[in-house]
Amino acid sequence: MKKLAIGIDIGGTRTKIGLVDLTIGQVLQTTIQATETLDAVRFEQAIGEAIQTLKAKAAVLQADVLGIGIGVSSFVHADGLVDSTYGFIDFMEDYPLANIIQTQHALPCRIDNDARLVALGEALYGRGRGLERVLVLTLGTGLGLGFVIKQKLDGKLPFAHMGGHLSIVQNGVKCYCGKTGCLESLVSATGILAAAERANWSAKNPSLPFTVESIFQASAAGNTGARELIDAFIEQLKTGISNYINLYAPDVIVLGGGVAKGLAPYLPRLLDEDLLGPYKGYQTSITISELEEQAGILGAAALFL
Repeated sequence: MKKLAIGIDIGGTRTKIGLVDLTIGQVLQTTIQATETLDAVRFEQAIGEAIQTLKAKAAVLQADVLGIGIGVSSFVHADGLVDSTYGFIDFMEDYPLANIIQTQHALPCRIDNDARLVALGEALYGRGRGLERVLVLTLGTGLGLGFVIKQKLDGKLPFAHMGGHLSIVQNGVKCYCGKTGCLESLVSATGILAAAERANWSAKNPSLPFTVESIFQASAAGNTGARELIDAFIEQLKTGISNYINLYAPDVIVLGGGVAKGLAPYLPRLLDEDLLGPYKGYQTSITISELEEQAGILGAAALFL
């Protein structure tokens, strides 16, 4: 019998909602919608319509939905109260999201930090499958961090969800968290574009789009300015990864998010083989997510395994 759950990955611009067969780790149907960031009622209505569509799909399959799992960029309390989304969703401050969804849809609802659930999805169904210690860095608008041990999240609550805020340079820009030179402020899409703006990218390259993808493509094509930006980015990410290795000793480091799509040619440069490892004979590898945008949906649904 099918074990189905609904997984919801709430992002700052888009929300991805899917019906998941937990037995085989497959997303059966997905809807993607713009995230409503200003009005709670409209937000709940939009998600509610998608949930009803997926419940109808489950009925056609003659299967029950075990529950609704949700990932959101925040600290989430044990009762499903969302602490804050730091301004990217205006109304989501001390917001009882789990209780609201459970009441409206008569299904259990479990919520956790979005980056943790991306990591859970990767550990169960993606590049971390079969490995004991899986670290996932989601390089998107910000930097999300999730760590899974033996296919389970590292603790019941997301106490390390600010793990992207490691100060790795002293002369960097000030991050919204209050620190200077945070890894997140340097290696996220926001950070790369900020560095490009400081380097007058648009003025020097008026024919090229002002996007991270364009900068990666220009670097590969030999653009000197783009190459300098990407080289700096790689060195900063390498420093961050070296710190995370000493903190987590992962068997694999999976890179996900929009920025990771351009990183395949640079993977060999991201491990510093000269540094002392956590223990003798320690080895790890770095890879790019194969689940991509489905990782968060799968991880959210997997809260009901």
